[in-house]
Amino acid sequence: MRTCSVRNACLASFVWLFVLLSLSPTPVMSQDDYRTWSDSTGKNKIKARFIKVEDDVVTLEKQDGDEVEIELKKLSSADQKFVSNLQKEEEDSPFKTKRDDPFKSKSSGKKPASGKASADDSEGPRTVTVDLSGVEQISLAATGEPWKLDIVAPESSPAATRLKSIPLPSKTNFFEGLKGMAISRGTTSKFAVVGYLLDKHGEGGTIRVAICDLKTGKCGTPAVGVGKMVPIALHDDGQQIIMRREEFGFGNQDRLEVWIPKGNKVTKKVSWTPYEADQGAARDVLWAEFVNAETLATSSRDGKVVLWKFPEIEPVCQFDTANGAVPALSPDRKWIAFSNGSDIGVFDIEKQEVVAIQQTPTKLQWPYMAFSPTCQKLACLAFDKVLVWNLATGELERTIPCTGLNVHGSIEFPDDAFVLVGNHYLLDLQNQLKLWTYEGAEQVRSADGITYFAVTEGEKKAGALVPLQIPHPAAKTLLKKALTDPDLFVLREGTTVKIDASGIPDATQRDRVVKGLTGQLEAIGCKAGANGSINLLASVEGPKDTEINFIAVGTYKFKEYVSQVKFTYRDQPVWHSAQTNAPGIVQLQKGENMDSHLRAREKPSYEFFENVQLPKFLQKPSAGQGPGHSLTLGQSKVSTTGIR
Repeated sequence: MRTCSVRNACLASFVWLFVLLSLSPTPVMSQDDYRTWSDSTGKNKIKARFIKVEDDVVTLEKQDGDEVEIELKKLSSADQKFVSNLQKEEEDSPFKTKRDDPFKSKSSGKKPASGKASADDSEGPRTVTVDLSGVEQISLAATGEPWKLDIVAPESSPAATRLKSIPLPSKTNFFEGLKGMAISRGTTSKFAVVGYLLDKHGEGGTIRVAICDLKTGKCGTPAVGVGKMVPIALHDDGQQIIMRREEFGFGNQDRLEVWIPKGNKVTKKVSWTPYEADQGAARDVLWAEFVNAETLATSSRDGKVVLWKFPEIEPVCQFDTANGAVPALSPDRKWIAFSNGSDIGVFDIEKQEVVAIQQTPTKLQWPYMAFSPTCQKLACLAFDKVLVWNLATGELERTIPCTGLNVHGSIEFPDDAFVLVGNHYLLDLQNQLKLWTYEGAEQVRSADGITYFAVTEGEKKAGALVPLQIPHPAAKTLLKKALTDPDLFVLREGTTVKIDASGIPDATQRDRVVKGLTGQLEAIGCKAGANGSINLLASVEGPKDTEINFIAVGTYKFKEYVSQVKFTYRDQPVWHSAQTNAPGIVQLQKGENMDSHLRAREKPSYEFFENVQLPKFLQKPSAGQGPGHSLTLGQSKVSTTGIR
């Protein structure tokens, strides 16, 4: 009897529930219910429950607990109405998309194998502890193969056609400076990030970051973070910024963080110190680039290059270059060019191996590498000179001294025929000229044949990101005129050159050296003579005891000689080139072994003087050649309105 009463009560409840539902035109649903959400195209759907809406960004939670974000305007009209009925509060929050899928996970919840998470988003960035001791070490020993690379010019980016200035935020304080800039290297979209650092003595520091869309020419709202940090790399999505600690002193540019702007605030996702096992200056991060959306590359002040799985921050592999060396990422993001001071080489990112390596003519100090826009050339800024190689063959094409110019610290390749060094000085590679000085910019970066100058106009005045194709028309015009100016050059076609071979220790070889250099002078339309207006000095240094390493063969002791030529004008050096006798490539003949081959090479290379490529033009090594006593032919200032 009691069982029957319960059954009847349940039936009655069911009837009332049915009546209530029948009276309602649509089912009642709360924000705690899981439902199917759709974007405006109807192609992407997800089952989740509503969490919140902030600054027109909707946060949803999937049934597995993972949270996703989507801009309100990208939801279907029905979903937008549903959100509007639930909550209308506004608060800043970013959103990033990946390809055509508008739903993007906020956090995977996974911990990287290389470290552990110490905090979630609500508490601060996830901290990763790094251990590089077990990471694969890539060998940079000589491969024994000739330098040969198949070059395919990268496709031009749609952003490369836009040459209108992008407005940048104004400085908020006299002490605030535009201290960092990075450009995303993705092929489908281009973004830039600029960072303003307010660093008053004795205060903690404030950083503002703003992201610019290089295709639309729009700059986002500056997001504010606390600390002394600068942006050094930008993810393909144009949202995730790699920030580096920026404090005074060696060892204080060591920590990296991933920041995402959310309106006028930032979310700090991950924090790690890539080289935390090192001490002092070796901890500092000099360079970082995304080689693809899932891989970040970094290089330390000590020359340690590491590839990281992103966003997990798991080290994949590493190789060592030189102290103070800065590698370069090719425009197609296929290769990383590097120098360890004694060699230059190319690392294949996909294969994770060195695919080309050869010795440099002389020891390079603090080498900074750069690829040309078409990937045809590879350049290296080595303290006070620029060397340029043919990337396909490895042939050294140019060695350009930068006498009188403060060029150390940066090299950009805005055009295959020109390099920009020290953020200011444009060098003409073909004619080996110090062509132009560009003043006024606080940060400079080149990408896809466009050079972006980040300019500010002082406190409370808007700045600009100015894209230019350099050399600009005025520089090209002056270059054309300069090549016919008889007073500009100390070496040009028709110049008489005095050859000095007294630096050749072996007197029996001096006539051979003079004859070889005479032939090379004739090749550029010059002649040798005792009354020459410029001197060409030949010398040989050595022997010097050194060691050579070969992959799978071993290490050999070797007596090294360096053959050199140098142009001087009134006792001032204007050009220099050198070659070592140490082999970068060894091809053994029948009946020959490695030891006998090396012993036969332990002598000066006099063939160098018969084959060295001399420059066709050399500028007079004195100040006042250009406006404002510049050492370049011309000078311009880049302002928010363009170049003048």
